[in-house]
Amino acid sequence: MDNWLADYVEVLENLSSNNLGSLRNITSETFSFRDPFNHTHSQADFIAIMQDMFQRLSSVRFQVHRCVQQNNDAFIYWTFYADSRFTGAFSFEGVSRIEANDSGKIILHHDFWDGSELMEKIPVLGVIIRKVRRKFAHS
Repeated sequence: MDNWLADYVEVLENLSSNNLGSLRNITSETFSFRDPFNHTHSQADFIAIMQDMFQRLSSVRFQVHRCVQQNNDAFIYWTFYADSRFTGAFSFEGVSRIEANDSGKIILHHDFWDGSELMEKIPVLGVIIRKVRRKFAHS
């Protein structure tokens, strides 16, 4: 890993509500973030999304398992852990596409994970999602 990716992974793995400002040091002001529920094009909006996540959830933690990088492009494979009063403790795996500019600032972070895994943990909605999964699963 070049330094920009190692630095970004370190920030993600140590991210907390107390150090969200560290994202400003490592990301560009024009920053594209996308996950199954959000899509933004600014650093400020990304930090606001992260702040909202820490307000809604407790015990938030990212664990990065593997990184693959070629020049200014990278992919990271990770697990997200958290706790919610609605769902209890939960986790899910995902992959993120990461891009940096020539200065080493992150300009793109697009997450790929199954949002239905999270929704499945929500009471009532979870029952519906599990039924849909069973209906479409190969038997």
